[in-house]
Amino acid sequence: MVREPAQGSTTTRPSHTDAGYPPRTGGPATFGQLLRAHRTQRGLSLTQLAALVHFNRGHVSKIETDKRPPSVSFAEACDRELDVGNTFTTIASALEAASRHQQGWIQPAQLPPAKKNFVGRRDHLTRLERLLPGDQHSLALPVALISGPPGVGKTALAVQAAHRAVNDGHFTDGQLFVNLQGPEPGTAAAPHDVLEDLLRAVGVPTDRIPTDLDQRAATFRSFLHGREILLVLDNAANAQQIYPLLPGSPGCAVIVTSRSRLPGLMSRVDATTLPLAELCQPEAAMLIRAIIGDTRADAGPSAVTVLAERCGHLPLALVLAAEHIVSHQHHSADTLATELKPEHARLNLAEGDIALRNAFDTSYRALDEQSARMFRLLGILPGHLIDATTTATPAGITHNEAARLLHSLASAHLIRSQDEHHYHMHILLRAYAADLARKLDTQPQPTKAIHPTAKPAATPTQPSLVA
Repeated sequence: MVREPAQGSTTTRPSHTDAGYPPRTGGPATFGQLLRAHRTQRGLSLTQLAALVHFNRGHVSKIETDKRPPSVSFAEACDRELDVGNTFTTIASALEAASRHQQGWIQPAQLPPAKKNFVGRRDHLTRLERLLPGDQHSLALPVALISGPPGVGKTALAVQAAHRAVNDGHFTDGQLFVNLQGPEPGTAAAPHDVLEDLLRAVGVPTDRIPTDLDQRAATFRSFLHGREILLVLDNAANAQQIYPLLPGSPGCAVIVTSRSRLPGLMSRVDATTLPLAELCQPEAAMLIRAIIGDTRADAGPSAVTVLAERCGHLPLALVLAAEHIVSHQHHSADTLATELKPEHARLNLAEGDIALRNAFDTSYRALDEQSARMFRLLGILPGHLIDATTTATPAGITHNEAARLLHSLASAHLIRSQDEHHYHMHILLRAYAADLARKLDTQPQPTKAIHPTAKPAATPTQPSLVA
């Protein structure tokens, strides 16, 4: 990737003892003078060297004449093409480190801890491993969008991938993590406030932080210029929320997680989207086993399979169920698997301050009124294949309007596209939607634009699974 050195890197003069310098009798040579000496010794023109290292001729010329400081990536390319070991990389790294020390740079390390019991997602991790370091010949900022329904493990995947990248030697200048608190209206973090926190995190004094949003964004980009920083923007509400937070330097990378597909994002950045679904059956069982231990899992292996199915293979539900078994000191998964046989009982899965229903509530409250009514209707309609034709009549709306609402629900990952016209709904989300329909649609609605045709059933007694 093409990187520039941190702002303020103006010193390009190493000491006499730097490795790779030819003997000389004058004062210490600068990086540029040394580069020119090696280039001419090999009979290369300025244009030829620029082509070899994949930087433009003007850029190389300014470095040779000490009008521009060298970046580490430029130095690495020179070492490789001129076959001088780590001569230029060592010098450029020292210069860049000295510049950062002068600026009071703070190296952030804000990543949350990775999950000990993380399972699956091998293909997603492979794609992120290839994407995040970026293309050394590209000027584009690597951006990965992990999207999916509530409870599917978006944050866990982002954190896992981030730690792997750091362990592989990337993003040595630091890692930033921000919870954007989407998608529920009124709770999303304001970019203006987020930028203030980010600037403080990298060492910008409070009195140097601008008050204007655009100026804060520009200051953030300037401070990250030439540095290799990984920025994780967790739980984004919409694309507009993250635009001001994006670095401008291709040496950086961004992971965004969201329950939305973030329409409009790709018009601003070249984002790679990674939709996330629930785990497969073996992975779901493996996650339960990892938490409850082999002894409990082996005491009821079939119950583990049943429990995984009744949790819909959804990671949050699986973790809450497994934690329930451990905290209640059950000898196997049999008891809880039996308790969760009624679909409505699964919605009460909770441990501590984490509750499955709360995760669904946040996505539901972000819907507009018509989409919310359509969502509730889907919970009580028969059959599992959803399309505009089968929902328009019971909803009392046109086919086109039904298609629009279904697309809206799919964008929020509350239903999943099977093909261009058909959708599926996760079993736990269907149970949640049916529960809402029973509670909210028993009274006449202000408007009859969308209404269920089935007679609401009485809300059954639900067993408490809260620890």
